[in-house]
Amino acid sequence: MDFAVLLKQLRTERGLSQAALAKEIFVSRSAVAKWENGLGLPGEDSLHLLAEYFDMSPEELLPNKTSAQEITNKNQIIEDQNKLIIGFVCIIGLILILFGIAFSEPLRECFSLIVLGVFCVILGSFNIKGNIASIHWYNRRKVTKENQLPYCRLVGFGTVLIGVGMIISAVIQVLIGIEEGALVTVIFMAIGLCMIVYAQIKYNRGIF
Repeated sequence: MDFAVLLKQLRTERGLSQAALAKEIFVSRSAVAKWENGLGLPGEDSLHLLAEYFDMSPEELLPNKTSAQEITNKNQIIEDQNKLIIGFVCIIGLILILFGIAFSEPLRECFSLIVLGVFCVILGSFNIKGNIASIHWYNRRKVTKENQLPYCRLVGFGTVLIGVGMIISAVIQVLIGIEEGALVTVIFMAIGLCMIVYAQIKYNRGIF
């Protein structure tokens, strides 16, 4: 069995969160999450502590460390490449929008709305992947850090909706009218904010 799968199975069988297991073997929760996601392997000391904790030998827990390391290295490379691609697409999209505004006189009047919308879309995209900078503050809540991804995704989708609404609103204001564009903004912002508030309520109550 793959080390990442085995570790998660052993942890869940004992009813432990990633944070609880990390505390038992004196590592960070992010280290445990990294191992379970196949993006890294424990060092010798951590491996022995894990094996001792689960009443196994290091060889039983990780029989072929070399092959496993090769897999985790490939997974890490793929993850880094995906991040670069997403970042590149976002930058190209922003450049195209800015060029469109620069050569379109009517859109210049909605420049700030479009820029803010693009910013919200980019921020929401990062949030969907679980990258919320303030998430450390939420560690004081009932939900463990390993269960924060659903919260991040809901907040991220809400933020993206708000951003998309702003961009669409700017275009509608130019093509149709200001009142119609403002209505679109209100609708998208209402839906997006509802998603964010709903996520926060669920998170604070430990539902996620």
